[in-house]
Amino acid sequence: MPKYIYQCSICPGHFEIYHGMMEDETVCPQCDSEDFHRVPQMPFLKSSESPKGDKVGEKTKAAIEANRDLLSDMKKEASKDYYRDDN
Repeated sequence: MPKYIYQCSICPGHFEIYHGMMEDETVCPQCDSEDFHRVPQMPFLKSSESPKGDKVGEKTKAAIEANRDLLSDMKKEASKDYYRDDN
């Protein structure tokens, strides 16, 4: 269940409540007031770290070069098949 943060207009501070996305809190748990609102939050995004010494750009360049060589070989093979079928 996601955590939601609410700010009460009557009592100081804020409170956190876990509930479903389609549910709403109706009463402040600190003062029983109905005058509060949900505080907008930014989602937490986990960043993946690459292994030490390897940079993403270097891996990308290596993959592009490997695929470029593979594509070149495939083009040569396809052209051989094309000319072989015509004769």
